[in-house]
Amino acid sequence: MSAPAKRAPAGGKLRPQGIARLHRLSRAAHLKGYDRLSRLVEGLIRLVYGASLPGRAAIGDGVFFHHSGLGVVINGASVIEDGCEIGVHVVLGGRTPLVGAPHLARNVIVHAGAKLIGPIRIGEGSIVAANATVLADMPPHSLIAGSPAEVKHDGLDVEAYRHVPEEPARP
Repeated sequence: MSAPAKRAPAGGKLRPQGIARLHRLSRAAHLKGYDRLSRLVEGLIRLVYGASLPGRAAIGDGVFFHHSGLGVVINGASVIEDGCEIGVHVVLGGRTPLVGAPHLARNVIVHAGAKLIGPIRIGEGSIVAANATVLADMPPHSLIAGSPAEVKHDGLDVEAYRHVPEEPARP
């Protein structure tokens, strides 16, 4: 349950972002039944990062939040698998009267302002375009855009679109 914050030194591991480390703490507290501690950490995430990232949400390793997750709102029933990227002001939310929340398979990229609503699944290696409104399941390796969203292109290689953090400048 970590996310890269910068490129690792040769042979090193990526360091998780602060928001991902706090979510990991909130998630661990939730899973051990320390709900008050989990909610306290959720409040800290909201205060520091301006994001709603509940400990009930399952977030995998290597998930990257652009701009430290600014304005991101994640439903507690959401699942974000390993290697996903989440842009600013993304919403993964529920849809009444349906039960459940979005599930992002491995290596999905969700761009700024996208809204994924209801118990839907986004297939592995897909890309959700900025400001898309996704209300239905989408296949793997697809470019998803529009409102309501639809598949605009399939057979994508998501690695060609992946964010590569820059190395910090050295004096």
